[in-house]
Amino acid sequence: MSSRSSIHSSVTSISDEVDSLESHQFQPARSMDNIRPITPNSTGSTGSLQSKAPSLAKTISKRFNELKEAVRDDNQQTDDKYENLEDILVSRFDVGDAIRLRENERELQNEALDSNEPSSEFPSTKEEPQTDSDLEKTSNDLSQLGETIKKVYTNISTGKVELPPDKGYAWVVVFSVWLVMFNTWGCNSAFGIFLSHYLSSDTYPGASKYDYALIAGLTAALGQGLAPIAMYFVRIFGMKPVMGVGTIFLLAGFLLASFNNKLWQLYCCQGLLVGASIAFLFTPATTVLPGWFLKKRALATGISLFGTGAGGVTYALSSNKLIQQYGNTDWCFRMLAICTTTCAIIATILIRQRKPVKPVGLSKTAMIDEFKYLFQWRVMKQPMVILIALWFALALFAYNLMIFTLSSYARARGLSAHQATSLTAILNGSQALGRPIMGLSGDRLGRTNVTIVLTCLLTIYMFAFWIPASTYVQLIFFSILVGVCVGVANVMSTVLTADLVPQDDFLAAWCFVNYFCAPLLLVCEVIAQALTTNDKHNPYLHTQIFAGCCFFGALLLVMALRERAVYTKLSARQKATLERLSDRNDSDSIEEDEEIDWDLLEKRKLKYDFLLGAGVQRYFARLCYPMKV
Repeated sequence: MSSRSSIHSSVTSISDEVDSLESHQFQPARSMDNIRPITPNSTGSTGSLQSKAPSLAKTISKRFNELKEAVRDDNQQTDDKYENLEDILVSRFDVGDAIRLRENERELQNEALDSNEPSSEFPSTKEEPQTDSDLEKTSNDLSQLGETIKKVYTNISTGKVELPPDKGYAWVVVFSVWLVMFNTWGCNSAFGIFLSHYLSSDTYPGASKYDYALIAGLTAALGQGLAPIAMYFVRIFGMKPVMGVGTIFLLAGFLLASFNNKLWQLYCCQGLLVGASIAFLFTPATTVLPGWFLKKRALATGISLFGTGAGGVTYALSSNKLIQQYGNTDWCFRMLAICTTTCAIIATILIRQRKPVKPVGLSKTAMIDEFKYLFQWRVMKQPMVILIALWFALALFAYNLMIFTLSSYARARGLSAHQATSLTAILNGSQALGRPIMGLSGDRLGRTNVTIVLTCLLTIYMFAFWIPASTYVQLIFFSILVGVCVGVANVMSTVLTADLVPQDDFLAAWCFVNYFCAPLLLVCEVIAQALTTNDKHNPYLHTQIFAGCCFFGALLLVMALRERAVYTKLSARQKATLERLSDRNDSDSIEEDEEIDWDLLEKRKLKYDFLLGAGVQRYFARLCYPMKV
């Protein structure tokens, strides 16, 4: 009872103190003697904390609402840009756009030399309708034809801006690119089936697991690393001759591999020839879509990327079936030779450029100029390009390590060959669904935002899901979850390069990003096999940990990329805001019917001044600022 009375008296005392504070809240103290010092044991301390708690909550709520309003304003500015064709092209700039930009500049230079005039400006655009374009109404609105639109889509001979149609034969071209991705990277995604067979059988006497792992790495490294060389040949000889050479390499690689009986022959056929064929086929194909699509480019690109996952499913299941039926890889290779070559021939016939880019030919001067343009040391030294290349190399390294190892890991955990193959097929099937969604969600939510979220999920899946997963059902769910996310580097590398690198440097940066990662891909699966142990419970534990660390490293790098992207975008908006505010006192620069929210511009100025400030705090503020970027 004494304790209850004590509590009651304390509560009464606190209540009286609160009432006293509230009654004197707005009455200033008459003298310093009336102010009582606050001590830890005083009853008033509890009342003071209770009065500060609502104040703290209001402050947090106010700051949250201010942040929410600031982000909403920035996202609205981003969304407004997608209503303008110029900003659509800038945000979705691709390899094909860079090639047309380069070609138009070269034509202008040639015309200037022929006429002995140094001018290299683009001709003025003509307001003539384009009957084959659903953008003809917009194309006649000169306010939407920005500098990039004019530089990329101007027909130098006529002076007209010829915008992509986004319909008609464009969808046949999408199908052609889909076929190419299906039979190059899609087919290569099934290499884990071959690796699992090689490791579990003595196919080539004297060969070690590192030999087979190196062949897997050789295919991926050449497919990615030779892409700049294939691009150079496209500029010299044209698109279809290069694709024809790639088709020949593809046929020779798989067909000759079916007659192999020595390890070095497997290196040459399945490693060198197939790897080179991937680069010579997919590189020219990826340059075509931008000429046919602008507003629907994200959808068209997503459909074409669907081919990689679909090819992985198809060739994984069919390859395993033939290997299990015949006990070797001979007829499997012959099946791949027939199917992939037939599809490649069909794709080469159907694919075409809307406005053909004339190859520069075998002129010594032109060849040297193109080589210097694609391989610029000045671009390679740019910190942003190096950061993109490091991120792409690390993310792609982890991707190949995981996708080639999954089937072998399943066999090591006691699953059958059919179950291991099914896991690879499920993983590739999830990729087929995930890759288009990545592209579309990146346009809607911000590419670096989506990349960070997916890379973070991959890191969690590696450590928290793959390591403890041992049963077939667990690995099925793991394959589905990882497959949806794992192709993020392949999907986002080009668009992130376009977002963060100037257009004139884009093609050289794209080349550098591709061949920079080749050495890592070469030794990717070799490292994976070297990390295996003799532990019967889980021989791939160290490989799994290493894959998780690689994805975590990629996460840190893409977060640094996001900070730079936010800084670049906000710097441009700060400049535009300051220019607008400078016009406040200049009535001549403001149109009569123009309504300007000067208060909003002042708020933007304060916001950008804070976010773009120096120091560690401002750096992390930009890094975590939740805007679309």
